Amino acid sequence: MNKIKYFAGETWASLRKNIILAIAAIAVVTVSLGILGLVVMGWNMFSNMIKNAERKVGEVDVYLSDLTTQEELQAIEAFLASIPEVDAKSIYFKSKDEALREFKERFKDQPELWEYIDENPLPNSYQLMTKDPKDVGVVVGRINNEAPYRERIEDIKSASSAIEKLENIFDKFRQIGTVAVIALALVAVLLVSVTIQVAIFARRREIGIMKLVGATNWFIRWPFVLEGVFEGLSGSLAAILVVMAVKVWILDRLIESLQFLRLSFSSGLFAVLVPCILVGGVVIGALGSAYARGRLLEV
Repeated sequence: MNKIKYFAGETWASLRKNIILAIAAIAVVTVSLGILGLVVMGWNMFSNMIKNAERKVGEVDVYLSDLTTQEELQAIEAFLASIPEVDAKSIYFKSKDEALREFKERFKDQPELWEYIDENPLPNSYQLMTKDPKDVGVVVGRINNEAPYRERIEDIKSASSAIEKLENIFDKFRQIGTVAVIALALVAVLLVSVTIQVAIFARRREIGIMKLVGATNWFIRWPFVLEGVFEGLSGSLAAILVVMAVKVWILDRLIESLQFLRLSFSSGLFAVLVPCILVGGVVIGALGSAYARGRLLEV
């Protein structure tokens, strides 16, 4: 118990003597781990969005003119069902009225988008799924080139190209975030190391006397180890507060405002993220302390 009190007292005294460097080290740890948390949250949000979108990769929407007759609708549907790459059971006709009801339901919190509409501007359409998402291009090409009453088909939409662009953006975001986190973590380790080295230099005479009277290496080292861990842990706690504040004040509101993008967090994400940030802070502090202690026994 006396040793613990001694180590804690020495750690606190060292922190007070080098308060500016300690605060700087804690701030850098906070920034690096805060960016890590934000990158992980962003990665999780976009990953879930892409997963939701990928469910529609094989979906093709065929929008029809309002002038299309029942006979023409039947001919177009029969053609769609005859395409080998199309899952015939998935073909679904969506009327203008049904499309408008879905639109109102999706944007029920934004009635200004539809409450002043006198006429239904949405078209009739056929929705279908390909047997293999890779065949979307083939199906779209066949509809464009071979469909009967092609003049009644106003547009053909698929999500494959948009999802490819999203995945490219997502990969770049992940790469940039990873590089930034690693760079800032290294800076944090070096700054913690500098703080410990300054503390060691300030106490070099005291350390020399302790070695002369028989103090063990680890008895001398422990206050500096605890100082580094304290700085890392303090930075990680501050980073958690920053991450949670960003989640509550920005990301949750963004998810609510952009419901059509289907952004979301995975369940259990924060149960894993928070301990990882805490461990990351301790590791950064311990590495910084270890790097500085390399010259400790030479004093």
